[in-house]
Amino acid sequence: MRILLVISEVPPVRSGVARVAKRLSEGLSDLGYHVDLLSRRDLPHWELGEIRLSAMPLRLRSLRECFQGYDLIHLHGPVPTFSDVFLLRGLHGLGPRRPKLVYTHHAPVDLQGFPIRYLARVYNALQERLAALADHVAVMTPAYGQRMSRYIPQERLSVIPWGVDHERFYAPVEKPGPFTALYLGQVRPYKGLPVLLRAAAGLSGVRVWVIGTGHYEATCRRLAKRLDLSQVTFWGSLPDDEMIALVKQAHAIVLPSVTRSEAFGIALLEGMAAGNVPVASHLPGVADLVGSEGFTFPPGDEQALRAVLQRLQDDPLLRAHTASLAQAKAALYPWERTVFEYDRIFRRLVAQPQAVPVSPACETKMDATTQPAP
Repeated sequence: MRILLVISEVPPVRSGVARVAKRLSEGLSDLGYHVDLLSRRDLPHWELGEIRLSAMPLRLRSLRECFQGYDLIHLHGPVPTFSDVFLLRGLHGLGPRRPKLVYTHHAPVDLQGFPIRYLARVYNALQERLAALADHVAVMTPAYGQRMSRYIPQERLSVIPWGVDHERFYAPVEKPGPFTALYLGQVRPYKGLPVLLRAAAGLSGVRVWVIGTGHYEATCRRLAKRLDLSQVTFWGSLPDDEMIALVKQAHAIVLPSVTRSEAFGIALLEGMAAGNVPVASHLPGVADLVGSEGFTFPPGDEQALRAVLQRLQDDPLLRAHTASLAQAKAALYPWERTVFEYDRIFRRLVAQPQAVPVSPACETKMDATTQPAP
């Protein structure tokens, strides 16, 4: 079966979305699928802070003629001017033998400030309705399954969580050294790193490790300096082996996101597998993952976060017990399960893969615009 994975970020970008692209493409390839990837980097695109636009509306017509060579297209969104345009026009005019379309809805676009936040609300309402144009829709958590069920019939909607390499991240829950709170992920405004930095400013003897980079990093470094946080270390972007070694040493993994743009948290799952206590903002989806095996706090509430970290620092028994529960929960989320669930959907939608030859022109065009995950 020929699959085209249309997703905003792929390796070498280091993000949860890029990790999804890598693990899905690898897992499906192992099952015998032919997988191509089309990402935002393969098209002209523009970024201004959190506003990211692509040339999908301009390039879609020239790409559409090649889509017929695929049995199924797996689209990820919402990504303005990328997933929305594809849902609306991507398969337009291809006829009854068009490829099936599976859409994975990650999280709403939740931008702050006037008037952009009101535009985002309109966009999210439109995107959720556009999802009904797909043959099947997947979300990662029950909270978003319930939300999308307003527009998608139950038989066309699945909850499929992301996964974790549990054995690769596994570490004992009893850890030496000073209490260490870990931030893992891109440094972007919606991720809420300043909330963690301000919470740490009121604590003594607590280390904060920041792994990741992004356009908001300089702002966060200035804040750490202004707060005189000598116990904060910015590690930047690290190779996986170095990143995992640090995650295994931490006591708590903190996801202080401040908007609904955070809807799952692969970093949380990785920290849980490594014996970290998950501590996260109480957001839809994220709260599903943490459950009773960790701690949540109101988004942006640095005092509530400080209280959680202080409690974990002061109570090693509570810390070890909670980390054990979280680690056991993470074992229920292997990437193989994620791949299996998508494989099940794909095979149901495409009972007999069509042997549609791909023209040499299309092979050349897609080779020039798709990048296999390394």
